[in-house]
Amino acid sequence: MGRTYKKRQQINRKAILLAHFGTSVPSALASLDNIAKHVRQAFPGVEVRICFTSNMIRNIWSARRRKAEEWLKRGIPEEVLFVQGFLGAVGNLQDQNYRTIIVQPTHVYHGEQYEDLKSCVNALRSIRTIKPVWAPFESIALSRPALGTYGITHDYLDDLQEVTGILDDDVRRAEAMGAALLYVAHGNDFFSSGVFHEMRCTLRRKNPETPIHIGMVEGYPGIDDVLEDVRRDSAERVFLKPLMVTAGDHAHNDIDNRDPDSWRGRLEAAGYEVVTEMEGLGSNDAFARLFAERIRQTAEHHDIDLLPQEHIAVP
Repeated sequence: MGRTYKKRQQINRKAILLAHFGTSVPSALASLDNIAKHVRQAFPGVEVRICFTSNMIRNIWSARRRKAEEWLKRGIPEEVLFVQGFLGAVGNLQDQNYRTIIVQPTHVYHGEQYEDLKSCVNALRSIRTIKPVWAPFESIALSRPALGTYGITHDYLDDLQEVTGILDDDVRRAEAMGAALLYVAHGNDFFSSGVFHEMRCTLRRKNPETPIHIGMVEGYPGIDDVLEDVRRDSAERVFLKPLMVTAGDHAHNDIDNRDPDSWRGRLEAAGYEVVTEMEGLGSNDAFARLFAERIRQTAEHHDIDLLPQEHIAVP
């Protein structure tokens, strides 16, 4: 009787968990919806859920739940209004017998949010039960952000080339209006991300006739540094875009704002005509499909079959 557990098996459903930084701006949710749409199209029949990794943004939605009916009437999806952090979302999946989970971050690069997410996934993967049959997960795999990460499994240069290729249309539009192209990423204030510098160099090599710049809301290079670079260009116009998955709070308050301290305000004060497009990268179909490909590669690397359960032959 004491050894019958060896014959037992847990249900092992498969799921994809999209780990977004998140946004508190309703209009910016379209970018996250577009990513989820393309992932669901790529893996029909596989459960796809979301979580927000930003504590601050989850707290905002938590407060809004006090007026849940009002927000739902405004078209906010329940999965956003009642959004959870990573641990809550993965716990719910595990409780519902989703024991094979691919976690796909939709962060642009390997920064603070991705590093914390990786730490949580590694901790869950380290769980060992006395009886292996009762292990909480069959497999939990972390995929990589848009601009990749370090390691030898996937060359980050390939990821960088893929993303810069998606931005070709922005470069052509800047050329057509005779403007310098300026992307503003989120950045961080605890370490410098060289991948953005490398991305700018890659874009410039591909498009030597177009002045291209990448600045950071937080960290280096900031607006003062970028203004010095832009002054070296002959362009009198700047095409300003967020290099962010969503055009949320930073896009509308720090970048495209009439406030004299905003990126637009500083550029206009320096004498430039500024053309803005506040649309998140997630609204670009090619960028959204990129995450579906990341998931496919991660599944292959971890030997995870993402065919829907009903399509899997049972011997």
